[in-house]
Amino acid sequence: MTRNTLKIIACVSMLVDHIGYILLPEAAFLRYIGRLAMPIFAFFIGEGCLYTRNRKKYFTRIFGLGVVCQLFYIGEYLFTKSGNPFYLNILFTFSASVVLCSLFIDAAGEKAKGKAGKASLLLGGLLLGLWVLCCLGEKGIIPIEFDYGFGGIILPVFAAVSKQRKKKLFSFACGLGLVILLKNYSDPMWTVCALLSIVPLCFYNGRAGEKNLQKAFYLFYPFHLGVLYLISIFLK
Repeated sequence: MTRNTLKIIACVSMLVDHIGYILLPEAAFLRYIGRLAMPIFAFFIGEGCLYTRNRKKYFTRIFGLGVVCQLFYIGEYLFTKSGNPFYLNILFTFSASVVLCSLFIDAAGEKAKGKAGKASLLLGGLLLGLWVLCCLGEKGIIPIEFDYGFGGIILPVFAAVSKQRKKKLFSFACGLGLVILLKNYSDPMWTVCALLSIVPLCFYNGRAGEKNLQKAFYLFYPFHLGVLYLISIFLK
């Protein structure tokens, strides 16, 4: 499977998940299908940090889209008085992941040269800071909370450990298992469906695909959220 094919699978899974979350909350099976999306996207966030020519631009693009998407969460709160406008969407989670992956790659380069420098110190400090921030958010001490929490932030790092596909996939599978343990899903089906995301990743051939769909994938997230929230407003 190409990167495009896997991302299309993830987009469809995410769409089904958000239909369940926003429009049909009683249909639990839709949320199960949606568990495939986040791990697949996380895998490519880590891989993107390995291959991108400009990490700052990569971060800015994801963070900027996160700001746009957050407007829907804020709008939901203003119109329905429900939800948490400070619950940071998955793109903010992945923005933090990009910073961690970048520092991890730099720290690994320092280690290969036989030294531990600035990147290693920054990586350790940022990991500790994000862990504390996520803990405070989950306990309700502060209103800010990342989607998928600390586990979601660190998951892409496991895909940035190597450019060798088998080593990368094995590392990512171990990381996904760790994230699931940290998340502690009460419903075992959520765990099973999240782990199933490894299956299509096993067929990844390392190729992007014939067409450049990068912009379409970036725009899909805010577009489908906007459409679903508009439908939900008209149905109320």
